[in-house]
Amino acid sequence: MITSVSDWVVFLRQGDAVIGFPLIIGGAALMLLGWRMWKLCVVLAYGLIGAGVGTTLGGGSPYQWVYALACGALFGAASYWPAKHAVGVLGGLIGASIAIYVMSDCRIIGPAKWISGVVVFIATAAISFINRRVVVIGVTAVLGAILVLSGATALVMMSPRLYGSFSALTSNSLIVVPFFLLVPAVMSFFYQVSEVHRHQAEL
Repeated sequence: MITSVSDWVVFLRQGDAVIGFPLIIGGAALMLLGWRMWKLCVVLAYGLIGAGVGTTLGGGSPYQWVYALACGALFGAASYWPAKHAVGVLGGLIGASIAIYVMSDCRIIGPAKWISGVVVFIATAAISFINRRVVVIGVTAVLGAILVLSGATALVMMSPRLYGSFSALTSNSLIVVPFFLLVPAVMSFFYQVSEVHRHQAEL
């Protein structure tokens, strides 16, 4: 069961090219066409959230994967019909998660952290509901970049020399992995925004 980044890396190492190429293709599709298949992307995002919740609920149980699949399917299905509202909630969850993470990193604990998290959730959910398309484009850009980077990592792992060089590069500089992730995500975001404007102009 994949419950951490290290588990995901082990999964990529075992999958090799069988996992690498589909991840790159799927990630590229999200990065280029995410705004066109926004409902599918919303369902996918909620499915991942549900899988995380299920993994937590399963704890160390041998049926942890059942909890993850069941919660992922439930969250994904529940988000399909009210997809427009689900986008706003998704933006709120992302904003609240970032705020809570930052406050935890600053050692802010207790009711103040959670009350601030609720306030940020309400504010970002309202903003996200108004700007649903921007939220979808941002989420698909990041998810697509993660999949492409994961697929590329799986392919690099097939060559011990390349993987050794990559490992040395990432261990010597903490900015390497964020750079490889953020650059394609930002490029995807602006590309999708330009495509939306071009499509609207044509209509």
